[in-house]
Amino acid sequence: MSTSYNVLYDSFFALIEKDIDFFLYNNVSNEEAMQIAKNRAKGYLVEAITKFKISCSSDLTLNLDDENEELSDTLTTTEINLLSSLMREKYFERDFSLLKAFQLQFSPKDLQVFSPANERKTFMDMFESIKKENRVLMDNYSSRDRLTGRLKTIDYSKYQNE
Repeated sequence: MSTSYNVLYDSFFALIEKDIDFFLYNNVSNEEAMQIAKNRAKGYLVEAITKFKISCSSDLTLNLDDENEELSDTLTTTEINLLSSLMREKYFERDFSLLKAFQLQFSPKDLQVFSPANERKTFMDMFESIKKENRVLMDNYSSRDRLTGRLKTIDYSKYQNE
């Protein structure tokens, strides 16, 4: 019982399909380009799993089996969507870091010419929105049974003195 990396990659790729730069590589075949995209996605997957394990209470082990390119657990659709959303966050986090570095290289006057403040603000707002959405997804996931989707409850009768 496991989940193929490709299931997660496909879900992640669907989230960023409009970003042509992620899939466009010079002087390589389509197969080589897809392999490069998958290698990049693997890095985001590792980071997403780390964030998931830190932020969510779950009985999943999420061990990576690189030889068979699969996770040790059979993931639900909800978990696939959550991990791919976290992968997307990690993807944009790299651009956010580049944006910060870019801001340090140029004076405010240069930035007005090369990178309008509105575009930077729009990107930063989008990134913050993705992070907030993922926090909500993780909170909702942690409060529900992973297989049934039912809210977890506490049976207080177990704790009453007889």
